[in-house]
Amino acid sequence: MEFKAGQIIVKFKGGISQSRMQSLLRAEDVSILDERDDFGLMLLSVPEGQELEKAEELRRSPLVEYAEPNYIVKAASSIAVDSLYSLRALHIEPDDPYYPGQWNLHKIEAPAGWDITTGNNRVVIAVLSTGVDPDHEELKDKIWTNSDEEPDNEIDDDQNGYIDDVHGWDFVLENWDNEPWDDRGNGTFDAIVAAAETNNGVGLAGVSWGAKIMPIKVLDYNGGGDIYEITPAIQYAADNGARVLLLNFIVFGYSHTLEAFIDDAYKKGALVVAPMGDCAEGGTRCRDLENPVLYPAAFPHVLAVAATDQNDEHYFISGHKSYTDVAAPGTDIVGGYHLTPGYGRMSSTHAASPHVAGLAALVWSVNPTLTPDEVESIIEATAADLGEPGWDENFGHGRIDASAAVRATPHYLEVEPDEGFYFLVCDDCDPSPRKIINPNTSCSTWSATTTANWLSISPCSPIEGYIPSSREVSVDRDNLPDYGLYTAVITVTSEMTNYANNPKTIPTTVKYTSQCWGNYLPLLFKDS
Repeated sequence: MEFKAGQIIVKFKGGISQSRMQSLLRAEDVSILDERDDFGLMLLSVPEGQELEKAEELRRSPLVEYAEPNYIVKAASSIAVDSLYSLRALHIEPDDPYYPGQWNLHKIEAPAGWDITTGNNRVVIAVLSTGVDPDHEELKDKIWTNSDEEPDNEIDDDQNGYIDDVHGWDFVLENWDNEPWDDRGNGTFDAIVAAAETNNGVGLAGVSWGAKIMPIKVLDYNGGGDIYEITPAIQYAADNGARVLLLNFIVFGYSHTLEAFIDDAYKKGALVVAPMGDCAEGGTRCRDLENPVLYPAAFPHVLAVAATDQNDEHYFISGHKSYTDVAAPGTDIVGGYHLTPGYGRMSSTHAASPHVAGLAALVWSVNPTLTPDEVESIIEATAADLGEPGWDENFGHGRIDASAAVRATPHYLEVEPDEGFYFLVCDDCDPSPRKIINPNTSCSTWSATTTANWLSISPCSPIEGYIPSSREVSVDRDNLPDYGLYTAVITVTSEMTNYANNPKTIPTTVKYTSQCWGNYLPLLFKDS
């Protein structure tokens, strides 16, 4: 196992005084390099070559919860992008010019899934990798914003310990700032495969068109990092509302620290996704280990992703173990890059895992009330079974199927507004139409009806299936028999086979009077 020379991580049990901690550290002849009181962690300096010995000695102390070396973390893929990508633009739906070359999206039935939802922008995917390029044409409008932080005022407005963290954080200790931008390419690739700006006439399509990306830089320009840098990043992502955490890196040894922070994110409602790694056949990058156990994929609360090719065969370098959960396309995948011309191809489990992150965002768009376990269960239960019947090491529960997953998700019908409609109608004016908005799913998933003949409900738009979808409600004055107050109910119904809260009703009130100005005049002068 690889770890930082001369460093170990220790966590003391709760309620231990500083004096007792210091006494133990002096007795073990170790010193403090860094402390993170909010996480209860210490990074200790120990004599090089004694990392395992000192960690074991500290573990024996009744004051210590755990101690371990500061394991080295590596990007799941050894190269940023295999080759820069260029393709003649074609004109099909969606209108992104590289979409015809994205065999992977057709393989996972993404277009049929988009008939249900293209993804809500309230679902946030945290990408923990080499950073994200915020100026990439596929991401510039997709970057998560911390609404509780005022930009560039050098004040920690939300008091979360990070100053001006408007768009995430760079956790690499040499940087440690509010610019988690990509200097290698891995993180940008991940973000674009999962959630590229889609149907915008440029580049390519993402699995979730709507999901926002939270940039979290934990790996440097060489694709390296360590546990002490990564663990607070996991907590940051979960604490700031990310529903999906994409951990596209590998660790060759078990880390109690890493598992504890992943478990904490899971308890806070986040689904953690990670690749199986590319070590099935060993090699120098894999420390000449054939198909080793790799973390974080091996942890129980991680959705572990293997890679498949265009023929739904197991990608030969993809890890395959008892903890494989699902598979996703991972060969010759078109994605984004942080350098001009901005696009490239990759073959890796690193390229497979963002598909699962994007699919989780689609499932949560159909039903935002689901738990991480429920989202994972839907993805696994609807996967296309490959290889041996049932679960197997190469494919887990199967290759993901976006269409089947979103259709199997119980539809949580959400419409705006909740408070109902009020129309003021008079002989000399007609009120503007009001909109019923469904922020989560497409027109095909819901209907709106009323028994009142003085209300009209328009066909849904946009008919292409994008979200949010909406219908306009207007008043037919000719069907109001006389002046007075009229009430009705609009019934909104899910048209999906599986639903969670069907139907919903919108109370509607119409006041019909001869002159509208007489109704507005008291409002104008009420404070006079």
